[in-house]
Amino acid sequence: MMDLAALAEQVRDAIPLTRHLDFQLTSFDGQTLTVTAPLALNHNDKGTFFAGSQSALLTLSGWALTTLLARQAGANADVVAVKTDLEYLLPLHSDIHITATVSNEARSQFEQRLERRGKATLRILAHGTSANSARVCEYQGLYLARIGLNDD
Repeated sequence: MMDLAALAEQVRDAIPLTRHLDFQLTSFDGQTLTVTAPLALNHNDKGTFFAGSQSALLTLSGWALTTLLARQAGANADVVAVKTDLEYLLPLHSDIHITATVSNEARSQFEQRLERRGKATLRILAHGTSANSARVCEYQGLYLARIGLNDD
């Protein structure tokens, strides 16, 4: 299985801002990624989870899931976010638990296009929940993976 701790460390090294989010890539089952982060380091002036941190964590979750799916398909791809849409549903008074996923069909098309064309887009659906499992935000992101851009 993929080394989530190594991927998280790669993110922290490449994107210094993410070090302050104190996120963890907690599980990946081949199609769904879970990410957690504490309220303690991500709160705003109201004591709730900062919307900017939620946005960064959801974007990061989509990027990480796309990266993991590309690696799972045998490709070392450069991944970028192309378009995102985020809706905040409730204030968050606890740590966040993010679930990012793709459909079987989307994953299959992504893998085929990546192998055939060397690049592919993938639509990620994600949501954040509170400690009591209330859905606090919903996210949709479109990511582009391209093979060979970071090869030395």
